[in-house]
Amino acid sequence: MKSDNIKAGRLVKSTANWIHGMNSVRSPWTLPEDQYKFGMNVNCRGGVIQTRNGFKMKLSLPSGNFQGGIIFNANKQAKAAFTTLNDSGKYVTRNATIYWPDGLEVELTEQSFAVFCVDGKVYWSPFPLVQPKSWVDYQLKGVELDADVKNVNMCVATQSASVNSTGGTTITPSHRVLIIQDGINTPVYWDGSNLTGLYADAMPIGFWMAFSGNRLWVANGNIIFASDLANPLSWSERESGFGRGDFSVARPVTAMQDHVGQNNDTRLYVFTEQSTYSLASGVLDRTQWATTANFQQTLLPNLGCVAGRSITLQAGLMWWYSQGGLISIDVAASSYLSSQVLYKDVEMAKAKRLMAPDYTGICSATFENYLLYSIPYLEPLNSATMVLDYAAASEWTQSRFPAWAGVWTGIRPVQWATNTINSVPRCFAFSVDYSSTNDGSFNHLWEAFVPERYDTYLEINQDGTTNERVNRIYCQFETALLGDEMDLKQLVYGELDCTQIAGTVDVKVSYKGNKGSYIPILESRLLAVTEKYQYDTSQKADEIAALGFLQTQYRRLITENVTKRISSTSCESDLTLDVDKAFSFLVEWCGGFGVDSVRMYQDPWSEPSFGRKSHIETTPCVVGEDGVSISIQLSPAPEEQAGNQLTSWSSSQTRTVTLTCTNSTPAVSATATASYLSYVSLQDANDSAGELALQQATNAAQQYRNTHPC
Repeated sequence: MKSDNIKAGRLVKSTANWIHGMNSVRSPWTLPEDQYKFGMNVNCRGGVIQTRNGFKMKLSLPSGNFQGGIIFNANKQAKAAFTTLNDSGKYVTRNATIYWPDGLEVELTEQSFAVFCVDGKVYWSPFPLVQPKSWVDYQLKGVELDADVKNVNMCVATQSASVNSTGGTTITPSHRVLIIQDGINTPVYWDGSNLTGLYADAMPIGFWMAFSGNRLWVANGNIIFASDLANPLSWSERESGFGRGDFSVARPVTAMQDHVGQNNDTRLYVFTEQSTYSLASGVLDRTQWATTANFQQTLLPNLGCVAGRSITLQAGLMWWYSQGGLISIDVAASSYLSSQVLYKDVEMAKAKRLMAPDYTGICSATFENYLLYSIPYLEPLNSATMVLDYAAASEWTQSRFPAWAGVWTGIRPVQWATNTINSVPRCFAFSVDYSSTNDGSFNHLWEAFVPERYDTYLEINQDGTTNERVNRIYCQFETALLGDEMDLKQLVYGELDCTQIAGTVDVKVSYKGNKGSYIPILESRLLAVTEKYQYDTSQKADEIAALGFLQTQYRRLITENVTKRISSTSCESDLTLDVDKAFSFLVEWCGGFGVDSVRMYQDPWSEPSFGRKSHIETTPCVVGEDGVSISIQLSPAPEEQAGNQLTSWSSSQTRTVTLTCTNSTPAVSATATASYLSYVSLQDANDSAGELALQQATNAAQQYRNTHPC
């Protein structure tokens, strides 16, 4: 039975079952009840907004210029399995063995390693990952790459043939080989059987690589090279015989990927910034390349890839990041593709709007039903990861449309790496983080999608041992604008049905309408015992343990009544912020927590029903990103003065900066010239141009000093 106040006209708006996730491209007025405006560090599976899975720091890597990493499953065979007759007359089967890096043999089918490059040095760490006391023992001693390049590229190839001493080909047990290129030096390779690594002297120097059609393909600029069949370390076929030579595209290659094409044939996809091409790498006989129709063809003439680490495969599609946004195409099912491909990340408009202009470092991964894209959100490094979930509605009878969960923060992935470790799929991120571990390194390896709803990081002791520390995850989500879109309402209060509560959770709820900033109306701390570490030292530990498995918990949270604040106004309206046509709730929390539904109660706000005299604003209104506004007197902008001549002054200034040293190292000087156009005065143009020139000269001198220190 409805209460009297609801009968009297109180409006109740609710939103729940957010199976279609985040959408920030549509007006908040028009969002359906199963979508929300923005989410941070949340999942939306089952329609419940909930804390994301945790990140767990596995290794603190050497400090310095982190350049790239991969999870490599080495399987170079030492001895094949065989059966022998022992002294007792019984047949005994010996398992196959593979090489360990120290040269010994182990009875495994493969061994997983985290391999990464810092300051041009290549390091390896075997699974299970254990923090070493010193990384010196885990550096490949025989190889080194350029220490200053921003990125190195790693590619796993398969070798099943080798060149013998007479120049012929020998069939060898097929095994994986990790190839590493920096675009400058001779490539490096490692197969997990030694502690040194080797230089691939015959391999062309390049950067982007892909193993496709049983060949290794290497790109240098706009030229693409192909190795010999079944041997990524041999490159003689491109120099002699039929099918020799290389391929070229119009612009420098920015990425390459092996994938299936039309008729399910293997193809190599080659990307530039502006175009996408494909090569029929599935044609194994090199002599047929010249006569194969459409061996090299243009797939997308006006659409390319700007970030080579952004290519990934998910849900039967190939995904990558172009200059305009996220692209996916089903190249296996399409007989014709054009540049009219829709961007798939339009719902993430808020995050895209705040991206840094350099997209080249965007990286991606797929894991289970998730698609992850780490982007430079509000800074040059990848500070946020956009998360697309194909299992937001996982029931068999539900329509399976993917849903953007929002962005995940907490780490800054430089490269994602997924692989199967001991038959278990796992997902890792090589990250350059905000804070260093107490060994001084900002470079870390994290495992994603751990079952805990908190992040775990390493504390490294002076003796080299480690402790694990727990960090609660900060989360937020913002509802759609809830109202009738017609009449003014006064917000009264709200209710939240909260589930999946675990541990200590701090919750905050705020509201805002179309104008102004968010105003808090609830702050609460919830205490839910769900983990053994919470009660292990308590005198009640036995009593709690007797309850068996501890469930996550439920709470119903009711906000306080919204009080009218005369001071709570915006220059966008004469009304106070609690009066508007619709309102949003911002729910923030730290810890394990979920929101099942939100209800909002609003009362009618009486407004005279007649026209009004035209209103002319005399004081400019300024509104910040968070909705905070000020009214301030400003002089009219010259551009808005109709008929007025716009006067400008231009100036070019030159400045020289000298950096000295206290020892015998010579001083460093740098000179720079900068220009500035001012609409204020000539003096302003001179001063501004001088400041710009001084800054450029200082940066140039400092950059040289960094590479040539005192």
